[in-house]
Amino acid sequence: MQVELLVGQYDHMIGLAWYAASLEDYFSRMGIDYLVTQPDYPLAVRAAHSILRPFGYNLKAFFTLFPVSAPLHARTIKHFTTQQMASLLSFRKDLHPVLITVHDIIPYMMRDDPEQTDYRRFIDRWVDNLAVKNLHLADRIITVSNYTRLMLIEKLNIAPEKIQAILHGIDLEAFKPVAVSDEFRATYHIDPLCQYVLYVGSELPRKNLGRLLEAFAIVKRNNPNARLIKIGSPSQRRYFQKLKEQIRKLNLQDEVIILDHVSRSDLISFYNLANVFVFPSLYEGFGIPPLEAMACGTPVICSNSTSLPEVVGDAAISIDPLDITSWANAISEILSNEELRHNLRVKSQTRANQFSWERMTLETLAVYQEVADTI
Repeated sequence: MQVELLVGQYDHMIGLAWYAASLEDYFSRMGIDYLVTQPDYPLAVRAAHSILRPFGYNLKAFFTLFPVSAPLHARTIKHFTTQQMASLLSFRKDLHPVLITVHDIIPYMMRDDPEQTDYRRFIDRWVDNLAVKNLHLADRIITVSNYTRLMLIEKLNIAPEKIQAILHGIDLEAFKPVAVSDEFRATYHIDPLCQYVLYVGSELPRKNLGRLLEAFAIVKRNNPNARLIKIGSPSQRRYFQKLKEQIRKLNLQDEVIILDHVSRSDLISFYNLANVFVFPSLYEGFGIPPLEAMACGTPVICSNSTSLPEVVGDAAISIDPLDITSWANAISEILSNEELRHNLRVKSQTRANQFSWERMTLETLAVYQEVADTI
């Protein structure tokens, strides 16, 4: 039976986009027969989009993430590449067989926490709740971590035998140790006398950047040449403003460098430039940035919570995300200890090499075969 991937349309290549694109890439390399389908827009959506677009509402983008219609074929194994796409099952109950990849249900889990919720509007909450509840309608579910699999069982009461954990991959052909060019250093005003602490991601509360800034302020007392780089487009303006206010209160304006979305090649250079990569997140469905850093041979300090221990194993320093003092001590230790940095580099690359897209694709194909055998 032919495989049909339902994929979204993204402004730039984020984690969800790389997942779908990498499956397509390796299906092509392996000669797998597959189709790619994108959500479409019924007349009502197109009309509403035209009316609301001048007011800042992009309904086409919204209904790409949470589709209400898609021209899927009858005789295919349909693979929804994100959990949000399960919204479609409210409008197409005839679809079968359907597999859904669940990257995380953290917004759903945090929906009633005013400090952690990602929902900005009522419709965000309503549609995401709808999609999450529709996961029960899938024939099989793939999760990108065992932690997310456990959350589906505990929070949604989905049968364990219906869920297969297949850990994410990364592009090991791209993320690897490389020389950082003089041109790159000049473009980003890299000071050869400074040591760089790197974070990649958003400033959402669950990313725990407030505590990271407090830890970095402690590091700065004994290491005036330390610099913290944050890379990532602002997810929500109010949290971004709060981050900048905290930087001012801690008097770190000259030591914290905030960059928006950067090219993939520049991101790889930043990983290779950094003396240490930090990821203090409270909740993650997987956590791709630490793995990308490890693939580049960068020492990593990571939270010991949710899915992250599955990702980093014993190749990173794992710390309680609430323990500011321990974060400060670990950052200072790595910056001052070349032998420790070398040991972590070696372990990091060994660990990261286990997370290839090829391995992930082969495990996904095995799930397709199980589904095909039951039809």
